[in-house]
Amino acid sequence: MNLILPVFLALGVSATAAPLKTETFDREPGWEGHHNRIPPEKPLIVTQDFGYSATNHAGKAQGEVGGSIQRSTTPAYYAAEIPVRTLEDKFAASGSFALTKSQPGAGIFFGFFNSNQPGGSGRPIGSLGLHFDFEGKGGRLATRLITGTNKSCGTFITPYLPGKFRPTPIKNDGTRYHWTLAYDPQGAGGDGEFTFTMRSDTHTSEDYGELPEASQKEALARFPETQRFTVPLTPGYKKEGATFDRFGVLNMMKSGGVAVMFFDDVVIDGRAEDFSRDPGWAAVGNRTTYEDREITGAHDFGFSATNHAGGKGTGEAGGGLWRSGAYAYYADKVGPLNIDQKLEARGKAKLVTAGPDSDMHIGWFSGATKDKSPDEAGNFVGIHVGGPTRIGHYFIPCFTTAKATKGKVENGPIITPGKVFDWALLYDPAANNGHGEMRVTLGDESVTLPLKPGQKAQGATLDRFGLFTSQAGGQMVKIFLDDVSYTANP
Repeated sequence: MNLILPVFLALGVSATAAPLKTETFDREPGWEGHHNRIPPEKPLIVTQDFGYSATNHAGKAQGEVGGSIQRSTTPAYYAAEIPVRTLEDKFAASGSFALTKSQPGAGIFFGFFNSNQPGGSGRPIGSLGLHFDFEGKGGRLATRLITGTNKSCGTFITPYLPGKFRPTPIKNDGTRYHWTLAYDPQGAGGDGEFTFTMRSDTHTSEDYGELPEASQKEALARFPETQRFTVPLTPGYKKEGATFDRFGVLNMMKSGGVAVMFFDDVVIDGRAEDFSRDPGWAAVGNRTTYEDREITGAHDFGFSATNHAGGKGTGEAGGGLWRSGAYAYYADKVGPLNIDQKLEARGKAKLVTAGPDSDMHIGWFSGATKDKSPDEAGNFVGIHVGGPTRIGHYFIPCFTTAKATKGKVENGPIITPGKVFDWALLYDPAANNGHGEMRVTLGDESVTLPLKPGQKAQGATLDRFGLFTSQAGGQMVKIFLDDVSYTANP
């Protein structure tokens, strides 16, 4: 339902102030969509074929778990059901693995995780274990904790310098690797820490040739030169928590390639798993073929006849927004507005899932630019949903003037996946000694962004209100909004 509030004069609001419009999304509101529904040019056919295998690639004897595992936004796993562990518990595991085939863009997780995965998060939310990513010549390995609130800490086991040194030393020729993982809640002064070790009977050295100094230093700090790694949890992560009820293999949840990999000699908290026969682990989506339409850059957001965000009725705005591909938006025509006017918005929001390196924006912007996002091109006042992997996703104020001058706070409220929040945004041009100020509230937390002298004078033309994507290259945010009120000219 659309509702322009005609009583703003009776309430004493200035005649020059724009009123609020309320959208409850109880039906398709007729907002403008631009590249917001992009069907995949070539839908990806996903074939998962892994689980128990009466083979002997990875361990001491016949029988293991693994097979052909494909990266996809849809979670698939083969894992033991374990007594629930949290970050207040001490636990450990060990085993061996062997990689026999790898494609570019493949990714696999092995370790402790929560069975309730929303999909599309890239890495598993609520997990502690081994993170593999692959290219045609082999793979890389990191160990990471990801909390139940989608915050992450960890370390690379194999060398990695973003954009500079990204080798794939995990061999895809069946080489066997042996590993241990132990978590101690009392480690790091009570913040918690985990320790990981890895060795191989045959892969004991690696020759990368002549390397720049930084790359050489990184190579010496990682496997196979270094075989023991200790990671203290970021302070506060243990309190944020994570719940693990499965241990096993899970695909990374972004569309991609296939790796053939096997795991054996698994010991969980001192109990050896018997793979001489099928252990009967929990199996979800691990033997199936389907078409994956959530391909990188294939935006799919707009009106949705769902109720994720907790509105009064069925219907909301949102879906999957990729930080890749064409610039896209879904928005109401509200202008003309500018930054000499007071701007207000509020509503309900739920972040369903979000991968690392993903973000999106909510607010007022110009519909004139169709090929570049307003946070870069200019003419935007609103909210940025995104942040570094170690944090999750901030929900913070930001703006870009008509001259492409940017303003954004460094941190603020965090929108936790799976939880409904009330939110509000206020831009007051008279605040901050007349320079202008933005304030965003999410739940019980608020953050303020004061404009600097001269920024308001650069102006901004605003004629849309809604959601739009970023283009920096990355993963997907799946978010929904409902019962939204926002400043709009009649």
